[in-house]
Parts: sequence; C-alpha cells; structure tokens
Amino acid sequence: MTQQTRNWQFDVTVDHEPRRTRAQIVLRAPEGYEFSGVGLAHRSGPARVSGYLALGRAMSDLTEELLEAAMIELEVEADRVWSS
Repeated sequence: MTQQTRNWQFDVTVDHEPRRTRAQIVLRAPEGYEFSGVGLAHRSGPARVSGYLALGRAMSDLTEELLEAAMIELEVEADRVWSS
C-alpha cells in the first residue's frame, strides 16, 4: 500500500483595529485551490483575547467553506457515476 503525503499551506492574518479585530485564514491546496475564512470580534478587552475569538470564527468560516466544497465535489462525482 502506497501512502501519499501532500502539503497544504495556511496563511493567517490578524488585524487589530481600535474597536474590532479581523482575522483571515487562507488555505492553499496542492492542486492550486484556495479556501478562505474570515472572522470578526468586537475589541473591548485585550487584543490577544479578541484575536483568539476572531481566529476561532475564521476557522469556523473556513470549515464551512471546506465542507461545502466537499459536498459539491461529491455531488459532481455521484452525477458522473449515475450518468455512466
């Protein structure tokens, strides 16, 4: 059995503004596909805390995008199989 390892790359940006924090996570797949998640948090306490919250929200947004892409791929594959 052959194992295949493929590396994906994450780029994470956190911008702290006076009243809010914005985080963005970009995930690049080896095939060239890109997925992105964005999260916002109101900044009323330490920047570190709002950064954690914004990053958590960005990860959640990214997760939704990945799950949606997987469902679309599965639907396309199922249509291809049933059309054959």
